[in-house]
Parts: sequence; structure tokens; C-alpha cells
Amino acid sequence: LPWSCVFFTGLYLLGYWVVFARRWPRGAVDRFKAASCCMSIVHGTSTSMAAAIYMMHLKHTKSRLGAANTRFEEAIMEYSTAYFLVDLVHYLLFVPNQPLFVLHHVFTSSYMLSCCFYTGHGAFSTIVLFVVGESTSFLQNVWTISLITHSAKLFNLLNVPFLIIFSIFRGVLTPWATWQLCLYFLFSREASAVVPFPLALYWMWSVFMGISGSLYWVSTHWAKLMSK
Repeated sequence: LPWSCVFFTGLYLLGYWVVFARRWPRGAVDRFKAASCCMSIVHGTSTSMAAAIYMMHLKHTKSRLGAANTRFEEAIMEYSTAYFLVDLVHYLLFVPNQPLFVLHHVFTSSYMLSCCFYTGHGAFSTIVLFVVGESTSFLQNVWTISLITHSAKLFNLLNVPFLIIFSIFRGVLTPWATWQLCLYFLFSREASAVVPFPLALYWMWSVFMGISGSLYWVSTHWAKLMSK
């Protein structure tokens, strides 16, 4: 976890001081946002691909939900938690007017930290959520960069496809996966033996809040598009 925090901090500084240094003056909010996108592209792409490959090599995925965490599962959680913690500091210090992203990072980080360092079980649920939740990360960050850099051609090319894909993943696939997790963690005796019910309820509530925030966010952009 500490080395992953160093890694993502390095990506952030690389984006701020090198990649986008000439685009905006020092201290510009958009320069901070673009630096955050550098971290997010690497995190989202790597975690979604690693999680998908991992799931493809498992024969019985459902049985993994209540099993003890594997070293790979804990490693990917620590790696991902580091990203959310570094990005959370970014929002608190430089873009504090984004409460949806702040709350999302707090819920997500607490979910993974408790799963990794408290229960020692349930890490596979985060693997499932990485696949459905982070698969749109690359496209979202390219879209965001095109928006804040005012790259009209790229933004117009990506806008509608991105909103459609994001809506499908966050409005259909993620809720379906979350419902499957709820059925297991909230109504399964096997789950209650390894994950306390109040904590399992908090996990599912955190994911539900994350989905709600994502749908609210994308709906605002659909509204902007329709108004044009």
C-alpha cells in the first residue's frame, strides 16, 4: 500500500509538472484535474484488465465470494486503495467543490481497507466491481481531458459514445453485479460466518451510493447534451 501510494503520487506529479505543464499556469485547477486523470487512466485500465483476466481463469467464481482473500486479491485492493487515497487528497486540497467524488473515494477506500485488513474475506467482490466499474475509466479520462482542454473535435467524437457506454456499465451492469453481491452478503449464512452483517450492509450501501452518484453525474451530462 505505501509503495503504491508513492507510485500514484509520482504519476500525479508527472502529469502536473511534465505532461500538462505547458497547457496551464501553475496552480490552475484544470491542471490539477488533468494530473488526476493521469493516475486514473493507469489505475482504471490496469485494475479492470487484471481483474477480468483473473476472473477468466477461475472455474467457480461464485465460491470465491466468501473465501479467504488470496494474495493477488489483496495486492490489487491495496494498489487500488492507494489510488483512491492519493486522488482523495487531490480533491480535498485542490478541487474541494466535488463532493460526489470525495464521498465516492471515501466509501470505496473504506470498503477495500476493511475487506483487506479486517475481515480477510470478501475480496473477490471488489474484483467483480473492478471489472464492471473501472472498464470505462480510460474512455472517461480521455473524455475529461478533451473537455478541460477544450479539444472540441475529440470531445464531440467521444461525447455520445462515452455517455452511452458509461450509462450501460453504471446503470445496468454494475447494479446487476451489486444485486448478486447483496444476495450473497446479506442473505447467505456462509457470508455471515466470515463478514459481520453490519459491515456487509455498509459494503453494499457504499456500492449503492457509488452507483447513485455515478448515475446522477452522467444524468447531468445527458441533460447538457439534450439541451443543445
